[in-house]
Amino acid sequence: MTAEAHGDQGNLHAEARGADPWDIIPRNFHFNIRANRKRHWLGDDVVKTVLIDNLSIFLPEGERFFIRSLKHYTPHLEDRALAAEINGYAVQEAFHTREHEEYNLAMKDLGYDVDLMEKPVGPSLGMVKIPLHRVLATCAIEHLTATFSTQTLRHPDVLDEAAPAYRRLWVWHALEELEHKAVAYDVLMAATKGMPGWKRYLMRITAMNANIVSFLYIFLRNVPIYLRTDRIKPGFRFWFRFFWLTMIAPGYWRRCLPMIAYYYWPWFNPRNSDDADLIRRGREWLEKELEGYSPTKQATA
Repeated sequence: MTAEAHGDQGNLHAEARGADPWDIIPRNFHFNIRANRKRHWLGDDVVKTVLIDNLSIFLPEGERFFIRSLKHYTPHLEDRALAAEINGYAVQEAFHTREHEEYNLAMKDLGYDVDLMEKPVGPSLGMVKIPLHRVLATCAIEHLTATFSTQTLRHPDVLDEAAPAYRRLWVWHALEELEHKAVAYDVLMAATKGMPGWKRYLMRITAMNANIVSFLYIFLRNVPIYLRTDRIKPGFRFWFRFFWLTMIAPGYWRRCLPMIAYYYWPWFNPRNSDDADLIRRGREWLEKELEGYSPTKQATA
């Protein structure tokens, strides 16, 4: 079995020369998940795998929503540097969309009912019609994805038992989420210029509350749907282990709680959290892992 990743080698070498940690660097890699698809790819453990596979269900629709939400404001921005960041953000998210569409097709090939799991995602996002509300939702969700990404890079052992193609994709995705984690917030601040701070704060936390509830509802709804293909009925033992892994040891979700709580502080700003070292380490790992990859070359998984 082979794992393929295509990309711009110039970007990797630029990182090796010491690119600014906050540069938004679109990396056009193809991880070929569909050709390397594997059931229970994380340590042959269905609980650990569903916790990550279930995230991919949200991503193609979500990332298209984010791009539309931020690009709506591009023509109206006085800050042209921010407009350029939105363009870089949009390219990164477009590559993420493509890779997670293939990821979800790989799940479908393995027999999972991806269509049913994806069904509520589009309508949930489609309910948000007003451009400012769309930016508020994007800002909230981007903080959640930045939180998951921080934990992925801070605790790389989470993916120690992962199949190589999957590990590469999720580290790549986590790295780029941190690189562009402040763009949606900056657009929100520009879009609400002149708005009283208390009003912006209330709108921001209301959007976060709504998105957390929607995410948890869809995520937990999808777990039994996913498990049907594996002929697993999620009873007490399954849900106890699910709770143990997410909230106790290693506590994947518990580790995220302080960062999520930070969003509720009135003075929240994603730039106040210094992830420069994580970004550098992520870039170094990616450069080493993908060394020698090109559009015409494959590496053994």
